[in-house]
Amino acid sequence: MSATATDLATEFKTAFREHPAGIALITAAGDEGPVGLTASSVASVSVDPPALVFSVTRATGSAGLLLAADSLLVHLLDARHAAIAQEFAVTGGERFTAEQGWETLPTGEPHLVGVRAALRCRGIETVPVGSSMLVVAEVLDVRVGDRAEPMIYVDRTFRRTGGPL
Repeated sequence: MSATATDLATEFKTAFREHPAGIALITAAGDEGPVGLTASSVASVSVDPPALVFSVTRATGSAGLLLAADSLLVHLLDARHAAIAQEFAVTGGERFTAEQGWETLPTGEPHLVGVRAALRCRGIETVPVGSSMLVVAEVLDVRVGDRAEPMIYVDRTFRRTGGPL
C-alpha cells in the first residue's frame, strides 16, 4: 500500500472509530451446529420489502457459514447483552451456552431469548467490497422483545447510550 493509501486507510478507520454504531448478533444453523458473530454494520435499507444490510470482513469461518445458511437471525442487542456481544466478537469466545439463554426456533436458527428484537432473514444478494462482503437480506419475520437501554460501539468499546440531548 502506498503512503497515501496507508494514510487514507488510517484516516478512514479514525473517522469511523468515533462514529457510534448499533450492535447486532447474527446467528444461523450451520452444518456442524450453530454459528454466530457480532456486527456493528447492520442497517435497515427498505420497508417494502423489509430488508437490511450488514457486512462481514471475510467469507470464511463463522462469516462463511452465515453466508451459506438458508436463513439467519439478526439480534439487535441492548446494554444487557454486552458480555455476549464480546464473546461473539472474538475468536474462541464462549458461544451458545445454556447460561447465555439460547433456544432454537422451529425454523432452526439459534435465538437469544430476551433481546429487544430479532429479525429472521434470508440473504438475497452479496456484494464483494475489497476484503469484505456486503450482505443484503430480506426480513421474513420480526420478534419484538422488551425494551431496554440501547448499546453502541464506539472507539472499540461497547457503551451505553445515555439519555437524550
